[in-house]
Amino acid sequence: MKRMLSLLTVLVMLLALAACGGNGGSSSNDGGGSSWPEKTINIYVTHAAGGDTDYMARQLGEALQKELGQSVVCTNVTGSNGATCMQQYKDGDADGYTFIASNTAALNGNEATGMVDFGYDAFEPVAIYGIQSGENIVVPADAPYDDLEGFIEASKANPGQIKYGTSTGGGVYIQTCVMTNLGGAQFNIIDAGDAANRLTALLGGEVDGTSLPYSTAADYIENGQLKSLCTCLSKAPTMMPDQKSASETIPELIVDTEYVLLAPKGTPAELVEAMNAAILKVTGTDEWKTMVNDYCCQDPFVLNVADSAANLKEQRDLFQSFVPFL
Repeated sequence: MKRMLSLLTVLVMLLALAACGGNGGSSSNDGGGSSWPEKTINIYVTHAAGGDTDYMARQLGEALQKELGQSVVCTNVTGSNGATCMQQYKDGDADGYTFIASNTAALNGNEATGMVDFGYDAFEPVAIYGIQSGENIVVPADAPYDDLEGFIEASKANPGQIKYGTSTGGGVYIQTCVMTNLGGAQFNIIDAGDAANRLTALLGGEVDGTSLPYSTAADYIENGQLKSLCTCLSKAPTMMPDQKSASETIPELIVDTEYVLLAPKGTPAELVEAMNAAILKVTGTDEWKTMVNDYCCQDPFVLNVADSAANLKEQRDLFQSFVPFL
């Protein structure tokens, strides 16, 4: 009888372990008892390869792959300043394996300019996971002006002669409108595409100036091909505190671009939280800090789910305040 009871006890314990996946449970699950993740995670990147949004998404993907033990595949779906990707995947599979990596200037700028009829609340915010090195007004190194005021004055003296590269719909387009409608700039405005394409256009002489993330233009600034007139951040990057600010010339010209990960609407909250927890872990390492110091010229800036949503609302309100100037 004692042997029978012992066997029954062992059997009950084995059944209990099997119900937990054979390992006593998992730190994250989908609420149905199965561990997450169990297959490849897809991150769809709203901008082209070679730009800062793509770079940061891929850095995050590589770190998450190591942490989660599953493949994390980043795929670029470009077009219309990120609107194509967002439109395609905002109602995608809400199973915890589909995510969208973008930046807050594109997300909120596309809504403010009317390129799309939805905002951040059409998604499940997962995490703000970094601050950009800053959109900088960049010109050739031999240009005859050294600050934003001089650049704008040159455009007034030569109306329509200075070609300024922009990207329809997002933060760069809004900057251009603010410089025109509040700063009095008289540029010949040219749609030159994403940051990587705007850089190519500037280096090739197709445009005379544009706005680029400092990280995208850094090598060309350091080797003497380009120069930055100012940053459009509300305050200079952590690692470059002496940068001039565009708001010194035009107070309203502030764009604090941040990197954001979103999930399709309806993705279970527990899976959103699980992904956020993984992001908080991988961005808390010395390796991540070194990367963002070097690439973004910033210290790490990562938010939990609730704070990410609150931050996105603040950013949306800022971009909506630009609407009268567009």
